[in-house]
This record gives sequence, structure tokens and C-alpha cells, in this order.
Amino acid sequence: MGFTAIAVTFGFVFGLLTGGHLRHLGERQFRLWGLLVAGVVLQLPILDGLGFGGLLASYLFLLLFAIANIRLVGMTLVVIGIAMNIAVIAVNRGMPVRREAVVEAGMFTREEVDHLDLDRKHHLERPDDRVMILADVIPMPVPHLRSVLSFGDVVMSVGVADVLVHLLKPRRRRLPALAATSSDGG
Repeated sequence: MGFTAIAVTFGFVFGLLTGGHLRHLGERQFRLWGLLVAGVVLQLPILDGLGFGGLLASYLFLLLFAIANIRLVGMTLVVIGIAMNIAVIAVNRGMPVRREAVVEAGMFTREEVDHLDLDRKHHLERPDDRVMILADVIPMPVPHLRSVLSFGDVVMSVGVADVLVHLLKPRRRRLPALAATSSDGG
């Protein structure tokens, strides 16, 4: 979630610095807002008791929200990123986290890693985990933001930032369709 917050912040800041305005946010209508809210709420730690089913439902709600709003610039990347995360989570019953990446990110020492108690979404990489290229394998060793990301997280976050940058821009007005011209003998 921390990397997504960075993407949101970057999207807002870059959008404003490139001439966007907050007033333009109200010009766009999102479809199926409730799916976004449900997807985010289902990921809250307080709902960890819902287990894997609740986690998978949260991602499916987020994916459906993104698909419903795919007409927005950048939302295709959000869809791809969420789909990448769903794929690895579904086949592994959670998101595998590479031990070496946790250490490289500076989150824990090698000695501490094997004793971690992770949340319902994450588990340390197991020998039978599949599609590890899409798992949490990218260390982010930035102080105060140390984490391990998946390629899906990166793609989704770039998409989120892109969506926000474009939402801050004035809405493009479509030109009315031109009447058929007489260039074809009419």
C-alpha cells in the first residue's frame, strides 16, 4: 500500500505541476465506485479473518472497478497490474515474498526473516510457489518506505499515477461528427 500511496502522491503533484487543477477531478465520472470501496475495505487488516477468500474477492472487486473505468487514460495499466497480482495470488493462495528481497530492502536481517509472521496476503516464498516472477521480488530499500514489490505493483502504480495526472487535466471536448462530405459523388 505504501508504494501505491507514493504513486497517488506523484500523480497529484506531477498533474498539478504540469498545469492540472483539482477542479477538473469533478468533471470525470467513475463507474461502479462501490467496487473500489469494497476492494480497499476488504484489504484492511481488521478483516484478515476473512482469509484467502476475502483477499481474492478484494482483488476481483478492484479489477472489476478498473475494467469498468478503462476508458480513462492510464487505467489499462491499472488493469494489467491488478491482473498480474491476482494471477500470482490465486495460484499460490497468497503473495509469495522472496526472503532475499526482504533482506535487500533492509526490512529485516537474514536471521529475522525466517521468524516473520506475515499477514493473510503474504507468505515467505515456498519451494512449491509458482509464477515467482510476478511475486514480491523487487526490493525497495528507501528509508521509511522499505518494502518488497511485485511487477504487478509497479505496473499498477504507474497506471494509478497516470490516471491521476490525466484526471487533473481539463477534459477534452469531442468534436461533433462531421456530416458526410460530397467527396464520394454525393
